[in-house]
Amino acid sequence: MVDLETLAALDGLLWLRTGEAAADKLALSQPSISRRAKAAQTVFEVSSKKIDGEWDLLSDADLLNAERRVHQLARWNGLAPLRLEASYWWEPLLTQPSPPGWMIGLCNIVGVPRNLELLRLGIVDAWIAPAPDVPAQSDADFCTLHLSAMPVHCVVAPNHPLLKKSELSFDDLEGFPSLALPSGAYPQVEIALKAVGLWSSPVRMQRYTPNQWEGRSEAELTIGYATAMSLDLLGGSLVKLPLTLPLQSGDSLVLKRAFAERPQVAPLVAELRQRLQVIQQRWPEIRLYSP
Repeated sequence: MVDLETLAALDGLLWLRTGEAAADKLALSQPSISRRAKAAQTVFEVSSKKIDGEWDLLSDADLLNAERRVHQLARWNGLAPLRLEASYWWEPLLTQPSPPGWMIGLCNIVGVPRNLELLRLGIVDAWIAPAPDVPAQSDADFCTLHLSAMPVHCVVAPNHPLLKKSELSFDDLEGFPSLALPSGAYPQVEIALKAVGLWSSPVRMQRYTPNQWEGRSEAELTIGYATAMSLDLLGGSLVKLPLTLPLQSGDSLVLKRAFAERPQVAPLVAELRQRLQVIQQRWPEIRLYSP
């Protein structure tokens, strides 16, 4: 009922948050994004509102969702770039340049629920998701292709008092705040860290910003968490504590099961694994899954 660019303008705002970002990714002007998004809302009789910095639709969207399915098939058939979202540590480490045929999102959406919603609605075509909070292999709707696995570390500022202790246990951490994201953002990570007394100091964050996350650990006594990927981004500003967390992270490519056998998937997985091999040379603790 609408052309590819018109629906892309509306969904670009829902996905990328701002007209500026949508215009940049979709190669349209900001006025065109605004005009086309409003036209799409009129056609599908929906309205939108920015809530906590995110655009959300305020009405039922059955007809819109049916149209999204048509447009998603068009992208898989090569009529427009496919859309790929990723965890924040992928940008800029591994997403540049964009894999052939794919458009990369902002890599800053915090939590599992929003990313899965974008996938489920067909606004996004694939998501590089952080383990362990990925759909199970038995999930009826989503296919999960594992790319890597790596340990999770507790990290603190270089002058943190805990670094002065000759021996360290999780009991020693209880006197210090530890970063926590909103409840349910990463359910399995939350459970694992709470089990050892961590995840105590909530951060209200829907989009990843370094000053609200690692910045708190750099400037305060707060305990944070990092993998090899995020440590690479930090460049030595935080130090690992000598404790082994009961938690493995990593990255997996998640997409709708209906598209798992599409010819674009295997080259994307191969490209992502090749890029991971480069960073693995700096961080041997990263384990890569075989094709």
